[in-house]
Amino acid sequence: MIGPNQEHPNRDPREPTSLSGSAWGPALAAAALIVAIGGMTTWLALKFDALRPRVGDMIVFVPSAGDGDSWQLQVATTAVTGRDWNAGPCVFDPNEMSAAGGSMVIEAREEVSPPRFRLHWAGQHTAKGAGDCGASAELTLDRYDLQRLANAAGGFGVRPTAIR
Repeated sequence: MIGPNQEHPNRDPREPTSLSGSAWGPALAAAALIVAIGGMTTWLALKFDALRPRVGDMIVFVPSAGDGDSWQLQVATTAVTGRDWNAGPCVFDPNEMSAAGGSMVIEAREEVSPPRFRLHWAGQHTAKGAGDCGASAELTLDRYDLQRLANAAGGFGVRPTAIR
């Protein structure tokens, strides 16, 4: 028989009999950290969503005298309304587009993965040679190609100029 001051012979004296308050602290801290990280991730996703191109945004290729940096970039697409398939892809070269100036306007967004954008180009030329789309074109580009052209032009929108 075990007396009142004796412990059970099969029980480890270091093993707690129930969860103490100090054992809940790390578990609650970990749960709070997980909730905070989830909330921050959601907040950042919504912030980045606000930076994506929207219908009505413009990419403006400001006319240059050729003294700027030249871009080793060309974006080709066959998704051009009214262009003959036999003519080959329509090529967008930022160097040629900014030679005389021009702009692209986002007219619609297609919710696919990756997103595609329907655009209108207005300017002189998009490239030299057979890939030139001409002074006006209706086309579709994916988000990556659209972003590459926007980066070459300096971003979306019209740059502010001084009033004289």
